[in-house]
Amino acid sequence: MAQIIVAIQMCYEERFVLKHNVPPLQAVGWEGFFGFFILSTLLIPFYFIHADQMFSHSPQYRLEDALDAFCQMGNSKIIVIAMIGNIISIAFFNFSGISVTKEMNATTRMVLDSVRTLIIWAVGLIATWEKFQYLQIIGFVLLIIGTCIYNDLLIGPFFRHRYMLRWIFTPEEPTQLRGTEKLLGPPDYEDSINEHSRLINS
Repeated sequence: MAQIIVAIQMCYEERFVLKHNVPPLQAVGWEGFFGFFILSTLLIPFYFIHADQMFSHSPQYRLEDALDAFCQMGNSKIIVIAMIGNIISIAFFNFSGISVTKEMNATTRMVLDSVRTLIIWAVGLIATWEKFQYLQIIGFVLLIIGTCIYNDLLIGPFFRHRYMLRWIFTPEEPTQLRGTEKLLGPPDYEDSINEHSRLINS
């Protein structure tokens, strides 16, 4: 369901940005404004909704506990720094994404977005936040190969150069025409010159 919603958002975003020629920075600003307003409004009813342990880890098992979040930010500078860094990185990420959408298309944006997980995985390994698994290498190799195929860097150029050009420039065999017509071929320039000289001399 989440992927369907994201796909609808990307396609509509591409259509809106191209139709109204909205600058990427302005589009990011409006998205941030409406997102902040809508989510801030939803935090009020979510605070009074009690959820199961599967959906909430707050002390009072609320669906969203904004007051507890502010208390944690007030007691930890690391959380504040992480929040500020998250805001800045998301702003640049959305700006870059909308710029790609406007200059190319939403499909290219989502393909490049999938490569982003490779950088996240590498940083996680360097920071020792996760353990290395060989299946992840296989998955990222397949991801990179798929990205190269989509951007026409693999397979497509090889087949066009190897087979299509050979098929285009291979001369066809002459075909026998019906009746007394001759086979198709290049003109006989020597006979034409002789005929021209004969007409001049006469």
